[in-house]
Amino acid sequence: MKYKICYIDDLSYGIPQVINAIPNHIEYEFYYYDRISEIEDKKFDVVILDFYLDKDKKTALDVVDRFLWTMIISFSSSDSKNELMLKSGAIYGIKKLGKINQNKKLTEVLHKIFL
Repeated sequence: MKYKICYIDDLSYGIPQVINAIPNHIEYEFYYYDRISEIEDKKFDVVILDFYLDKDKKTALDVVDRFLWTMIISFSSSDSKNELMLKSGAIYGIKKLGKINQNKKLTEVLHKIFL
């Protein structure tokens, strides 16, 4: 099975954290969107969603309803925004770290999801 993993964030510096957290044992297609209007109408298995989507002057709360049928991971650098997203449909809230390539917590969660 090939999984569809989607990452939505107006800034791209979190991409290495996401890519490096995906387990090596799965086959996947990776989709990255920095604008809400560009999001394809696909059924994703996992959506990793930043809170602030500044290019669209929106937040994750404006798009979360589009993905309630899938596994949503809130991926914000703000703990309070991750908490808000957990109340709004996200299953996990993971703190996005600074401009680094590894995120231990995200790795743990994705490995748990794709056992």
